[in-house]
Amino acid sequence: MRKKAVKKLSVEQGELLLKDLLPFLSRGRFVNVATCNEERMPNVAPKIIAKVDKNVLYLVDHVIGTTYVNLKSNPRVSLGLVDERNFTGYQLNGTATVMERGQEFQALTEEFQQIKTDFTVQRILYNVRSGTQTPPVELALPEKFAIIKIRVIEVVEIATSGDLKSRFAL
Repeated sequence: MRKKAVKKLSVEQGELLLKDLLPFLSRGRFVNVATCNEERMPNVAPKIIAKVDKNVLYLVDHVIGTTYVNLKSNPRVSLGLVDERNFTGYQLNGTATVMERGQEFQALTEEFQQIKTDFTVQRILYNVRSGTQTPPVELALPEKFAIIKIRVIEVVEIATSGDLKSRFAL
């Protein structure tokens, strides 16, 4: 397996990378989050994107399970995404901070309320247009939940052939 050399990006290029290269990283979408515990046992779990700001992603962790426990002891994280229109995979690597209170946490919680509303409207419109009915989804936040703040430090583009198209260090 050949690995492509890492291309170091400027701060400005890095900020544009997540915005321009990965426009499908929109709030309300799910992303697979990979973590490891202290015994190096891997875990992958879907999380909802609450916000993308430059090279920082904010995810909602409403389960408070293995991902939460793993990040408390090991902040390294890897996200797996696929741009289905371009048949390109992406791996975003970085470090995570778990937020459970504070001003930033409160602001993101309020933003997530809008995401829930938007998601519900999209589902209703889909049902009306398609003439089908999707199962009801409960998006209410439980009493205890966390926001995972991820600072992306590396983006790996993966071609359909499995080759690494490019690696960017932020």
